[in-house]
Amino acid sequence: MSSVFYRTPSRSYPTISHGHGVWLWDTSGKQYLDGSSGALVANIGHGRQDIAEVLADQSRRIAFAHTMRFTSEPQEALAALLRKKLGTGDYRTYFVSGGSEATETAIKMARQYHLEQGQPERRKIVGRWASYHGNTLGALAVSGHIARRRPYDPLLPPGFGHIDVPREDNPVCEQALTNGQLCPCLNAVDAVFQQEGPHTIAAVFMEVVGGSALSGFVPHRGYLPGLQRLCRDYGILLVVDEVMTGCGRTGQWFAFHHEQLSPDLVTMAKGLAAGYAPLGAVAARNHIWEAFRRGSGAFAHGFTYGGNPLSAAVGHRVLEIIEQAQLVERAKHQGSALHSLLNRLQQRFEFIQTVRGRGLMQGLVLAPTSELPPGGRAALLGQIAFEQGLIIYPGSGGQDSPVGDHILIAPPFIIDDEELEVLEKRLIVSLERLSSMT
Repeated sequence: MSSVFYRTPSRSYPTISHGHGVWLWDTSGKQYLDGSSGALVANIGHGRQDIAEVLADQSRRIAFAHTMRFTSEPQEALAALLRKKLGTGDYRTYFVSGGSEATETAIKMARQYHLEQGQPERRKIVGRWASYHGNTLGALAVSGHIARRRPYDPLLPPGFGHIDVPREDNPVCEQALTNGQLCPCLNAVDAVFQQEGPHTIAAVFMEVVGGSALSGFVPHRGYLPGLQRLCRDYGILLVVDEVMTGCGRTGQWFAFHHEQLSPDLVTMAKGLAAGYAPLGAVAARNHIWEAFRRGSGAFAHGFTYGGNPLSAAVGHRVLEIIEQAQLVERAKHQGSALHSLLNRLQQRFEFIQTVRGRGLMQGLVLAPTSELPPGGRAALLGQIAFEQGLIIYPGSGGQDSPVGDHILIAPPFIIDDEELEVLEKRLIVSLERLSSMT
């Protein structure tokens, strides 16, 4: 009898044995193709000896030194490399241990920035419905994931608002923006700002590509640049969530590069250390850093393991591997192949409503069925695929509902053409079984 408090106590879990590349094996010898990189984490694949050597070498030198007293060579090197990859904005990076910590840090950083600027009235944070930024209470409050919020609603702090999900491809919206007008989606955002009082809003949090709450969703062209302009007009910070999308997943180093954005704060985690160590970060544009430096001189926040040398060394090596092996370009190329593959399946299976996403972050939207509860089709497909030795990532939730039928397919960047064929074959078998059951 296990002493583990499992995430789903009613479920029986296989025991993982080892992994290599895009493959995982359990202790019974069953092989799985990791079609979701865990939870969009294992971007460079499993079982890499070069990362194991970095871990061993750094742990022999120094594994932990508290950042209240020391910096470290790995932390400095990783921050310098991220500065180059983030592009314009002259970013400084604050390191944490994961995505939820990154969101909590960004919330506090945005609030204290306005205090340093002499604007204590800016105390509100705005997120988007059908979004997910983490499971800690602050991160959950800014998230628009109804199902994950619902059990903890009485505990969620005040001061958080939400805007509606924008439209996807929409010529009317795009034409309005071309004519220098606000599109209906941005008019709705402005209405929320006016309701809350734009002078009271500290920051807006936004996913560039939808994650677990809206698999692969991309707003219509011009929406995100328009949102950035609106935030700048009102003095509101724009925080871009790159926890899933960052470090190459979408075919650019960061998804906001697709939209030519210059966010004030960028959160990241998951692929930053690719599953080899707990690591997250918040990158802040130089004007944020300068406000702290010239103001109080200290950020009133911190986590014990933030910036630890072991995780930073792993993160730096992961980014070097992505750069040297040209894995961002590979994610773009293989993402295009994956998108085409999924489009073919959409023609074959009528219950696949939409294929959407960027790079190796592709979403399938499934039609609901009266034979299953809402969201049940995606959950069942995930279960069937797992039985077939294919791991995919069922999403959950939408703007108006705690559930939703959508799936993320996001294999490691290193997936080759033959492995994509295996993914396709196992997914077809899974979809056929799903079709026969629903």
